[in-house]
Amino acid sequence: MSKHLSVLGYIYALAIPLASGGPGHDLFASIYSTVQQKNNHWTNSTDLICQPSDSPFFIPSSENCPYKYDQVVLKSTPQPFRDGFFKSTCFMNPIDDDPDSFCIFINPALNGGKGMVIVAPEGDFEQYLGKDIDLSIEPRELDTMRTVDMPEKGGKGAVASRDIQAGEDIALMRPLALFPLGQTVWSTRFGQNVRRQAVDHLPLHSRAAVAGLHGEGKDGDEFISDLIDVNTFMTHIQTEMPIGAVVVEASRLNHACRPNVVYNLDPRTQLLNMKAIRPIEKGEELTISYRSLEMPSEFRRQSLKEYYGFDCNCHHCKMSSELRQQSDERMKQILVFRYEAHSDNPRFRAEDVEEFLNICDMEQIPSCMVTANQVAAEFYNSRGEKQKVKEYAEVARKIGLINYGSSWAELEELELLVNAPEKHKSHFRRERTTS
Repeated sequence: MSKHLSVLGYIYALAIPLASGGPGHDLFASIYSTVQQKNNHWTNSTDLICQPSDSPFFIPSSENCPYKYDQVVLKSTPQPFRDGFFKSTCFMNPIDDDPDSFCIFINPALNGGKGMVIVAPEGDFEQYLGKDIDLSIEPRELDTMRTVDMPEKGGKGAVASRDIQAGEDIALMRPLALFPLGQTVWSTRFGQNVRRQAVDHLPLHSRAAVAGLHGEGKDGDEFISDLIDVNTFMTHIQTEMPIGAVVVEASRLNHACRPNVVYNLDPRTQLLNMKAIRPIEKGEELTISYRSLEMPSEFRRQSLKEYYGFDCNCHHCKMSSELRQQSDERMKQILVFRYEAHSDNPRFRAEDVEEFLNICDMEQIPSCMVTANQVAAEFYNSRGEKQKVKEYAEVARKIGLINYGSSWAELEELELLVNAPEKHKSHFRRERTTS
């Protein structure tokens, strides 16, 4: 360990750059230039910039931003890789003795010219491109939200630009960047530098947009790395390590302990889909949850404070101490019901099922509502009450598709309960187990 740390400074300075020339130089430059020319309308927007300019025609200077997004000079020329991606700098993990080198991959034409950069082991990424990903679908722009200043929350936020119905798409977007998480190296100066170099590969307008997200640091490396830590959505590629996705527009949504928006990120298309979990009025703030909704209130608030640095003042947290305590008691009951429902406890009765449904509905937690309705469908299927099975299974399917998307693992089970409950494993199960 100490040996690796002793050479860290030297590796940090080198970052194992590729040759600056090569056969990919002209091709990459041509694509990059074309992308810039085609997307001047997006380039000129100042909505998501670190320090907005008074001029609507130019990207503002990065003078007051720790990350100098308008002064980037790549240390190497990306070389053609495959499927529109170029491979740039590669490096070995200097701490964890990982035999696989990580590389920076960039496709400047994706996302309507906003580009997409990915840091991943070359072998994993090549296999991922070959069979597990489809980036051909370009996300469509929707007219559902706009970014506004929210000084009371210390920055910006998103509000509904029109009335939105429950289950309606609010945003469909692809990350500008994917980064591996959870390894010690990313908290070192070396790892921070690699992260910043990766962002350097994005087109100028995208670099400026990333710099407009919340982050802290005395220089560009620290700022970008901190920004990644607090603004990423979880996804994965062909690897077991967790991957963080930087999605600029989605990161504008602030936290609420009972949000009005849920989201899911499809690993095959890498599209982040945000949907309204309830009707939302024009001008109402759009919120998501940064933490599990089933955490006890104090634990959730403490976690938000430690990780994101703010005291939550959402409507749920502003309840009286008595109401918060009642909510926490319901959280405990939810855990008990989850356990009993999945343990085939013969004492789990219809009254318990209805109480489970009632508690989840009172707390307005989508994942809980999905589980409770699925449990109810399976419970009544175990007694052969077909009409109730269909009723609860349809509710679970509807909320589940909003909350988890079409790749939801339980979708097949719910389809069976809706359309052919007699073929589901729960059919008359309680009669079989008690006879």
